[in-house]
Amino acid sequence: MPDKHLGPVVVACAATASYVLPLTVMLRSAAEHIGSERRLEAFVVDDGIGVADKERTEQSLPGNVSVNWVSPSRKNFGGLPLWGRMPITTYDKLTVGDVLPASVSRAIWLDCDILVLADLGELWDRPFMGAIVMAVQDSLVPFVSSRFGVSGYDELGIEPGAPYFNAGMMVIDLAAWRASDVSKRALDHLKNFGHRVFFWDQEALNAVLAGKWQRLDPLWNWSANLDRLSAGSNGNARKPDPDRIVHFNGNIKPWRVNAGRNLDIAYFRVVDETAWSGWRPRRSPRSSLLAWYGSSRFRRRVYPAEQIAVQLLRRFTQRIT
Repeated sequence: MPDKHLGPVVVACAATASYVLPLTVMLRSAAEHIGSERRLEAFVVDDGIGVADKERTEQSLPGNVSVNWVSPSRKNFGGLPLWGRMPITTYDKLTVGDVLPASVSRAIWLDCDILVLADLGELWDRPFMGAIVMAVQDSLVPFVSSRFGVSGYDELGIEPGAPYFNAGMMVIDLAAWRASDVSKRALDHLKNFGHRVFFWDQEALNAVLAGKWQRLDPLWNWSANLDRLSAGSNGNARKPDPDRIVHFNGNIKPWRVNAGRNLDIAYFRVVDETAWSGWRPRRSPRSSLLAWYGSSRFRRRVYPAEQIAVQLLRRFTQRIT
């Protein structure tokens, strides 16, 4: 049986000023689905969020949520690889053990592009069984040796068949994380492999936590792309399960492109419970094209080419901080 942990369920995340709305939706959805006897305590790594936006976020949350705004810890962030439009904020995840109080020994990390449709209390009560994190195997990059996997996995002595997890949702044993110096080791990996790194913090964590994480059911970090790319679904195969965490990974996110699919409907239902009630992204020829493309049969046919395009984008935009 799972262990029952007293006290609030602790959620950690990081957000820039441009991600205030998705941050709020993520926290609101988590609060709506947590058990009635639970409280949610959120620690938000604040990358330039204004006072007014912080107030709007807090006003959007029910009484069972408290928010702590914490400053980033980036003293060792020099020399990290980036590409595309990804901001340095992506690496704040690696310092979760530093920015959260030492008294906090367990946390659930949630990226802001997540919609919670499950009770986080079920995750909170699970035993780690010796693992440092619990996570879901990535649907796009299933193994460290897969395309976009871990640079130099063979040099690091990691078996090619070692599973690779998506770091958008992690249940973290912070005591073990700190004791294993995960932050420093992950940053060292990023600096050592530089331009060979593909998925930033996620690659680094898979490099240092290989064999030290526990696999969860995919419903705890369900990629929206799995619905969009399912043959014949056209994005409407079924209503969102009431017991999953939906991850809008990739570039087609509902606050940018409202395609009107089931997942978008579920997302904007939560938006309408916040201070942003009634807001929708502005429609344009480009957004309309993306809305069609996201769940189209055409995309399913050309998806391998989309992956090649991502590789080209990385090649021409990569930089070192």
